[in-house]
Amino acid sequence: MKFLKFTFLILVNSLLLIGCKSSEKDKNDDSFTFIERGAYTINNYNGIDYYILNKTKEFMDGYFVVGDKMSKWEEFEFKEGILNGDYIVFHPNGEMFSHTKYSNGKRHGDELMYYYDGVLNKKSSYSNDILVGSQYSYFYNGKIQSESKIEDGEPIETQNFNLLGHIVSQRFIKDSRTITQKIVEGRIYSEMVSSNYDNYETVKFYNEDGTTHLYLQRVEENDTMFILELNEDGKEIKRVDLKANPQDGLKYFNLFN
Repeated sequence: MKFLKFTFLILVNSLLLIGCKSSEKDKNDDSFTFIERGAYTINNYNGIDYYILNKTKEFMDGYFVVGDKMSKWEEFEFKEGILNGDYIVFHPNGEMFSHTKYSNGKRHGDELMYYYDGVLNKKSSYSNDILVGSQYSYFYNGKIQSESKIEDGEPIETQNFNLLGHIVSQRFIKDSRTITQKIVEGRIYSEMVSSNYDNYETVKFYNEDGTTHLYLQRVEENDTMFILELNEDGKEIKRVDLKANPQDGLKYFNLFN
């Protein structure tokens, strides 16, 4: 009975070793080509990158590993010089830095970014080189740090979280204006509004009961920058010339940052 257990353990360990070895690219493995750093050149035609081996002057085709006897920097897969498949970049310590999926020279699928020790840092999704779906960034412990909803290749709504999972800020687009809100203990503490087409820019600070504490607008007239203090209805009640009153101007100006 002891002999059978011993034989079983040897068999399991052997299978594990075989599995580990098969998941790593070995220099003697003919399923890929090993090259040194700087062994290729990238040329761009009509927005597509073409990779050419410097030694042969031919388009790279198949799976390549870039490195030396001690480490590797990149792994990528090509079809007639164009990225098609996996593109992996490594940290100097050998851990994966990024893993991107390509199809016919364009990002197509998930792109994953990692911290120095291999912990996931960011996740994006692409369709023919255009951002789609949602984009995420992560804290070191794996919790979501930010989430952005994508539309037409651009983020239209972003929420940022703390380590407890609470929203600390959010940004979204409404009526062609970008609105950025800072959240404190579940309530809106401040709200910045900036136009996507002109120089309109305001910032509003709220009291705990939701009423307006301070309402400011930054404007430029005749090459002079002013900070306007507004009332609840958006009417001007005070104007500060940043050049003529630098101390007051700096106090207001910093509130926009």
